[in-house]
Amino acid sequence: MRARCLSFHAAYCCRHSGECCRAGWDVEVEPHIVDAVRAGRVLPVISTPVPFEPLAEGDGLAPSRTHSGDCSFHNQDRCSLQQSASEAMLPSACRHFPRVFLRDGRGLLLTLSHFCPTAASLLFDPGKVSIVDAPGSLMIAEPIEGFDAREALPPLVRPGLLTDVDGYALWEESVVRAFVDGADAALALSRIDAATECVRSWTPARGPLSDAVIPAFATGKRTPYDPGLSKSFELVRELTGPHPLMEVPVEFAQAWERIRQMADDILQQPVRRYLAASAFGNWIAYRGEGLRSVVAWLHACHDVLRVQMVRHLAGKSAIIPEDLIEPIRMADYIMIHTVDSLAFGRAAAAFER
Repeated sequence: MRARCLSFHAAYCCRHSGECCRAGWDVEVEPHIVDAVRAGRVLPVISTPVPFEPLAEGDGLAPSRTHSGDCSFHNQDRCSLQQSASEAMLPSACRHFPRVFLRDGRGLLLTLSHFCPTAASLLFDPGKVSIVDAPGSLMIAEPIEGFDAREALPPLVRPGLLTDVDGYALWEESVVRAFVDGADAALALSRIDAATECVRSWTPARGPLSDAVIPAFATGKRTPYDPGLSKSFELVRELTGPHPLMEVPVEFAQAWERIRQMADDILQQPVRRYLAASAFGNWIAYRGEGLRSVVAWLHACHDVLRVQMVRHLAGKSAIIPEDLIEPIRMADYIMIHTVDSLAFGRAAAAFER
């Protein structure tokens, strides 16, 4: 099956930052790994004599944690499981991270979670952006997990009306292009809003969906831009519940504007590429009831990222690119690793009416 990714993700290679190993997630360990460790067929765990502990939910086992919170197999910036028996001995969750897969009628689409600092750093790549074949160095061996929509109906244009594979692919690619080719993320979002409303008015009697997508994005029309936080952001707050990363700083709008004035030339590329990556291979297309739901997700991604930037950058007198890594990481911690995409898709049905 053909695998595709965004060009700036194609160069990804683990740099062993260890952030995923100390994130504190419950990672289920498959039985063959447990057996191999207990039988001594892999290197012993150096940091703790008890390699596994019960999962918080379910009957499985997870790696035990050190006092500092690290996975007990994480030793000197390396995983002792991987060192002993290569990728095949990694738990599935570790083998996949930071990759996020979608399988549908187009093939296999691959994006990355920017909670990984190495993945976040790729947003600053100076090269031109395109959708490319994923290189072998980025892929992992089967079985590949992710969202499998091969047997699902195509995404909805609006409630009651399906897209087709080619038409949806062109809409998604047009959204990606609006972000990477534009000069401003907020203006790109307003253009996507307007174009999507045009596409939603399409009916099969007008010909192929692709014929409606092209002029919708070519017109360059925009909806009025509201610099405040969107209803999509409020939806994410409802879904996450009380969460420190979702607390909106006092005078957020003013703080965000100061950051933009100070460092807009530094902010724009990584923010626009972050949103393009959030659009590519997007699961909400199959979780929601139409294209507005996908656009709502993108607004939420933008707003969550802006809130993280204000939280991390508001007090700085100068901003350098490295300062943006942590806000980007925390945005994906919320959007990919905290928000339930199925719950978002269901709740976003309100935007389709």
